[in-house]
Amino acid sequence: MEKAQMLSPKKATWRLAKIIRIITVPPIMALTVFTAFLFMDGFYTSIWEYVAAVAFIALLPITAYPLQLVIPPFKSRGREGQRALAFVMCTLGYILGVAYGLLFSVGRPIFTMLLTYLLSGVTLLAVNLVFRFKASGHACGLMGPLAALAYFIGPFALISGLFLFAAAFWSSVYMKRHTAAQFAVGAAIPVAWLIVCIVLIL
Repeated sequence: MEKAQMLSPKKATWRLAKIIRIITVPPIMALTVFTAFLFMDGFYTSIWEYVAAVAFIALLPITAYPLQLVIPPFKSRGREGQRALAFVMCTLGYILGVAYGLLFSVGRPIFTMLLTYLLSGVTLLAVNLVFRFKASGHACGLMGPLAALAYFIGPFALISGLFLFAAAFWSSVYMKRHTAAQFAVGAAIPVAWLIVCIVLIL
């Protein structure tokens, strides 16, 4: 009984870290940011831009989790297989998102977001596969939306985003999902591409 009581704070901390990881996963962050932009005048030119963004950027990547359980090359690799398939489905969604944007001539703000997602995803893949550095996809999918909210909405979103980023950073390092360097590199990628896309498109 005494031992169980001693372990409870550690379990509670682990549970908190896990909750933070779950609520800051890239699909949830994508859904949050694209939904927030519904309340901004002029961000979307039609509701279909919102539907497409959510479908390609938020929903399609989620299919990696059930698909990993049935696709042999990924099924046998456990969590690493899940992570690899998530990269594949995210990249596919980002490509389809940009293709939709070009085909239907979406507005500049939403196209900026779609292109930032694609360029960030490709860069993250390159860093992981070519340089063999496990940059955090979680950090990339979190920081991109937070940076976009800060740019398009303002200081309040920036301050809130910094708190959320700090919590996600702590949870990832605490749970040993990534090192501080891996998380930092993953977070820097979408910020850099968002700045480039803002300069070139907006």
